[in-house]
Amino acid sequence: MKRPRWCAVPPPATAQQRPTTRRTADKVMLLLFETPSGFAVFNFFATLIEQPNALEKIWTNFTKIEKVKKVVWLRQFQIIEDSSSAINQSTGVNGVLTEMIMKYHCPGQKMAVGELGYKKIIEERLKIARVYDTTVMELMWGIQNRMRQLVPREKAYLHESQLLPMSQGLQNVLSRYDFNYFNPDMLNERILIMAYALFECDSFENEKSGDLHHAASVIKDVSGIDTDAWDLLKIATAVKRIWCPKEASNSCEFSEHEVKRLVNDADKYEVKLDKDACLKVSRQMITVFHFRNDKKILLKKYIAQALDAYEAE
Repeated sequence: MKRPRWCAVPPPATAQQRPTTRRTADKVMLLLFETPSGFAVFNFFATLIEQPNALEKIWTNFTKIEKVKKVVWLRQFQIIEDSSSAINQSTGVNGVLTEMIMKYHCPGQKMAVGELGYKKIIEERLKIARVYDTTVMELMWGIQNRMRQLVPREKAYLHESQLLPMSQGLQNVLSRYDFNYFNPDMLNERILIMAYALFECDSFENEKSGDLHHAASVIKDVSGIDTDAWDLLKIATAVKRIWCPKEASNSCEFSEHEVKRLVNDADKYEVKLDKDACLKVSRQMITVFHFRNDKKILLKKYIAQALDAYEAE
C-alpha cells in the first residue's frame, strides 16, 4: 500500500507535556487514539472541536508540526500487543488501558474517542463522558497523519483498513478549487500547505466581504452606478479609484463615465465611508486576490507532480 509521503519519515519531535487540573478540565479534553501497536492518550484544547465551523477548520491545525503541538500533546503511549483484548464489549477495558486513562483523567473531564463502540464501552465501564462525532473524526484524521511526529515511539504503519478518509474540511477546500477527485494517498506537505494558504484567503474574503459590499451599496447610492454584479475585486478596485486613482490597476473594467463619477464624488464618499479603513481592506483584498491566484497555480502543479509520482510507484 502506498503511504502518504508527508508522514513517511518521522523527524525528531518531543510532545509537550502540560498538566491538566480540575480548573482546566472543561477547557482541556482527553483523547484516546489507537495506533498500530497500542494506544496513546492525548490532551487537546476543547475549543478545537467546539469553535464555530470546527469541521472546516480543524485540519488547518495539522499543516505544520509546530502548530499541532500548540493544540494537541501526547500524555502517554502504551504498546499493547492485542488491542482487541484491551477494550471490547465482553471484558470492558483491561487494567493497563484503564490505568493509563485514569492517570490523566480529571473529574468532569470529557474524552474523545475514534470509534462509537469504544464510546459506549468506556462510558459504561469507566463512567467517563465520551465524545464521538464528525469533528472528533477530523481531529483523529489530523493525529493519524501526524502520528510519526506525535508518537515517535510508534514504528509500525497503520493497515489500509485503519486509515481514515481524508479530512472533510481539507476535501472541501480542494473541491472549491476543482480538485474533486484527489487521492488521499497523494497528500504531501506541499499540497497541504498550499491548501491551507487558499483556506486562509477564503477566510479573509468571507470576513471582509461585508465591508466591501457596504462600500458597493454606498457607491451605488452616491454615484448612481449599478454595482449589483460587481465582485469583491472590482469593488476594491473602485475604492482605490475613488481615493488613490494612480494605484488602481486596469484588471477590472470600468466605463469612462464610471471612472469620472467615482473620482468627482470622492468628497461625498468621505462623509459616508471611513476612508482609511476602506482603503486598507481594499488593498488587502487585491493582495489576497493575486496571492490566491499564485497559490492555485502552485497547488495544481504540486498535485500533478504527486499524481505522476503516485502512478510511477
